[in-house]
Amino acid sequence: MSLPNEHMVEKWLNDLGESDHAYANACAVFTSAKEGLKVAKAIAMPISGTVAERERQALLSPEYAAALDKLAAAEYEKTVLNLKREQWIMGIDVWRSINANQRRS
Repeated sequence: MSLPNEHMVEKWLNDLGESDHAYANACAVFTSAKEGLKVAKAIAMPISGTVAERERQALLSPEYAAALDKLAAAEYEKTVLNLKREQWIMGIDVWRSINANQRRS
């Protein structure tokens, strides 16, 4: 891997700005999926049986499994975007440090 240059930093700054909406959307989808997990569990909860039996049946339901898959996918997308953004920021910080050291020399 090479050291960052001005062209790379320009691209990263542009990518950061352009990823704002995608990251905000990924965060919203994740939050919605998290709440959807609770809703799916409540919907799948049977009316009769002990609390433990009802809980078990709800957690084993296809609705809950689908909501869990949706949450996992949302978390993955959010994490990938966050890691990309952190990588761009780190690259920009490295470039700043290199330039600051060159000015001192």
